[in-house]
Amino acid sequence: MNIAFPAVFLFLLVLPGFLFRLFSQRREVRTFDHTPFSAIALQALLCAAFMNLVVALVATHRFGYQIEIGDVVRLLVGGPNSLKDVASGLTWLNAHPVAPLAYFASTSGLALVSALMWRLLVERRGLDRRGKWSAQWVRGDAPWYYLFSGLDHPNAQEVDGAVVAAVVEFKEEGSYLYHGVMLDYEVNEDGELDRLLLVQAQRRKLASDRSYDSETGQYKEDSTRFYPIAGDVFVLRYDEIKTMNVTYLSLNSPAA
Repeated sequence: MNIAFPAVFLFLLVLPGFLFRLFSQRREVRTFDHTPFSAIALQALLCAAFMNLVVALVATHRFGYQIEIGDVVRLLVGGPNSLKDVASGLTWLNAHPVAPLAYFASTSGLALVSALMWRLLVERRGLDRRGKWSAQWVRGDAPWYYLFSGLDHPNAQEVDGAVVAAVVEFKEEGSYLYHGVMLDYEVNEDGELDRLLLVQAQRRKLASDRSYDSETGQYKEDSTRFYPIAGDVFVLRYDEIKTMNVTYLSLNSPAA
């Protein structure tokens, strides 16, 4: 028997688990832990076992198919001699070639639909918000998404965007404060923030701070301290940023 058959067969068996894990949560880390007994792999295997169990029960009780586990084991570990023992099963497969394809398509499809429905439920109910008892189970590994979207803000429903203020140091020019509305962001394969995409960007020297009016006890606002940066989208590399501040915007004006 071709050695590739067991590998392909096992891949199709565990594929639903990894599909469910991939689409059920937001994740910024694109690298995968290939350790066989890592928590990620074990979660995927458990999900795959559940999806296969559901489809197997439906195929057996609803459509009358018989899943011969013993024949499958013989094909995987028995070698070429096992083909004689499963001749009747192979004859049935010749007569019903669509059955195995339908089975694996059903397990993967069930995993994908379940993952999307689960993710929709979590986001609609806010089960992944920081402070919720369920967050430790359903919150994805996407800290930058939660920060810039303002989902952890007490009034998350009123957050319509974010303004970023970042300090960048230059050897000759000194430190500058960059300010702009967050358009998007990019992360690397390890989930670390890589670039900030800002619109309406402007900057000023960090030393050009507001002056304090001792008579009124307030800082004087002076918009001339900043000057706009020409361009539609300003790209700011995260590894050049020393400090960063995020302010959330709300377009809902208070009722008069």
